[in-house]
Amino acid sequence: MCAVIGLQQAEQDNIFRMLAAILWLGNVSFSEDDQGNAAIVDQSVVDFVAYLLEVDSAHVNKALTIRIVETSRGGRRGSVYDVPLNCAQATAVRDALSKAIYFNLFDWIVERVNVSLKARGATAHSIGILDIYGFEIFERNSFEQLCINYVNEKLQQIFIQLTLKAEQEEYEREQIKWTPIKYFDNKVVCELIEEKRPPGVFAALNDACATAHADPTAADQTFVQRLNALSSNPNFQPRQGQFVIKHYAGDVSYAIDGMTDKNKDQLLKDLLNLLGQSGNTFVHTLFPNEVDQDNRRRPPTAGDKIKASANDLVTTLMQARPSYIRTIKPNENKSPKEYNEPNVLHQIKYLGLQENVRIRRAGFASRQTFDKFVERFFLLSPKCSYAGEYTWSGDYESGAKQILKDTNIPAEEFQMGVTKVFIKTPETLFALETMRDRYWHNMAIRIQRAWRNYLRYRIECATRIQRFWRKLNGGKEFIQLRDQGHKVLQGRKERRRYSLVGYRRFMGDYLGIGNKGGPGEVIAQAIGLSANEEVPFSCRAEVLVSKLGRSSKHEPRSLVLTKRNVYLVKQVLVNRQVQIQADRTIPVGAIKFVSCSTLKDDWFSIGAGSPQEPDPLVSCVFKTEFFTHLTNVLRGSLNLKIGDT
Repeated sequence: MCAVIGLQQAEQDNIFRMLAAILWLGNVSFSEDDQGNAAIVDQSVVDFVAYLLEVDSAHVNKALTIRIVETSRGGRRGSVYDVPLNCAQATAVRDALSKAIYFNLFDWIVERVNVSLKARGATAHSIGILDIYGFEIFERNSFEQLCINYVNEKLQQIFIQLTLKAEQEEYEREQIKWTPIKYFDNKVVCELIEEKRPPGVFAALNDACATAHADPTAADQTFVQRLNALSSNPNFQPRQGQFVIKHYAGDVSYAIDGMTDKNKDQLLKDLLNLLGQSGNTFVHTLFPNEVDQDNRRRPPTAGDKIKASANDLVTTLMQARPSYIRTIKPNENKSPKEYNEPNVLHQIKYLGLQENVRIRRAGFASRQTFDKFVERFFLLSPKCSYAGEYTWSGDYESGAKQILKDTNIPAEEFQMGVTKVFIKTPETLFALETMRDRYWHNMAIRIQRAWRNYLRYRIECATRIQRFWRKLNGGKEFIQLRDQGHKVLQGRKERRRYSLVGYRRFMGDYLGIGNKGGPGEVIAQAIGLSANEEVPFSCRAEVLVSKLGRSSKHEPRSLVLTKRNVYLVKQVLVNRQVQIQADRTIPVGAIKFVSCSTLKDDWFSIGAGSPQEPDPLVSCVFKTEFFTHLTNVLRGSLNLKIGDT
């Protein structure tokens, strides 16, 4: 994975270093000293964290247990004080530092992945996948569930706007006849959580966090007082230590205890200054912005960040054309065979699937502007097209009506709006697409038929040319070889009626001795031919073998002629395996004569003049060609003897 996204070894080491720092920060624990302030329990853990972050250990200790406060009002304006933190506050600061490192490290890795996957050219279109936590309802719900459910409310609002609300508004705008469907718009719930005026839940939470309380319980009580202003909202119910929000998925009760502490941004300037002192350049890459010491504005809370991220997500989705995948949980036990029907029906209801199905049934499966519809289906009307060319000269609305008329689409299956054509059912749209595909299919068949006829004509012409050329070129070669063969034989041997008749060319190497691969190469290796040795002639033959006390018999051989030798190659069984070996090797220079009879046969004898071995008697159907090539090898000095016997 690291190689895919282009991470260098040093970057990989720094990533593991930051992950180790996060894990070791989790091992930092605090205890109360005599004044009730936070103190480090194990200094060695802090020392190792400082080593990983490449900062001074004393600075880490101070950043985790002391907050530096600078007064901005009064007579001592600009005075700086060290305010000790209690254990709860120090723990929150430790967790904030871990979260900040992890958050920035995650963003850095995502950015590197995006850079490696980025298209080379300008991206005109993109495809994104959004996968987030679903709606959460637990026995005890706190700030985390409030944030997750708020984001789901925002996504549900987009779903309503882009499907239910937008679709019905489009029907009204296009003056389409249809029955409106009632649905629940959760915009009021989103405003209850995120609005500033009148203050919503996040605004009340931020107001409570802005009040300086060393005790988180006191801050939570302030939050309770701020929530009383929301009691008149029908989607909000205050309770003892809790409050209930009527979400689209159901009523959820949130515990107030600890909510203000989770909302505070504990990543103080002291921690940012600590990271800015790091000797590791990768830490500066994760935290590139310098701390503005003169900035007195309150840092954004966790609720502010969730709200900003949700709004950015909404902006991105509203610019796209999202498709939704609604997942239904069959049971709460993760069992593959359990089906909780009431739970499933509840999910179908709060996801708005019933209203969506009703609108889809009462609405139209497809809608296209007149020009897009005509450009897509003009081929289906003979008045709008001819041979695949657009010929309609009227306006697009009239063209759309003409296409629907020529395709025999029933009137109840479509409606003409102000600017669009609305198709009622998917089957009608599929029928139009099928007719369009069939048109192109028929056109393709015509083109293929014409192309096949053209190819057939080309092949026939080429065949005629090749036949004529073979007749001309092959005939010349045959005539030359035939004439040379006649000169070699000098008319002294009787010929069969079909001998040398036709246009058979003298191929010479019929066994393919000079070719790579195949049985010819096996023969060449058996007789020890070099790769560059030329083989003018080779073919299947027979020899007459005589054994003492027995009559002679024919045995198959392979006859091979090179520039240096004539080989008679045979196959023998050795340990029940066929092996190829040279039965007789006759140097070309040792051949004194070649003799044959005047009769119509294929036998000839090679006179090698060896005192140890008799001259081989060979039968070869291509004897004339062998004589011709042997004459060429011997440069015309072949002594051919033709006699009666």
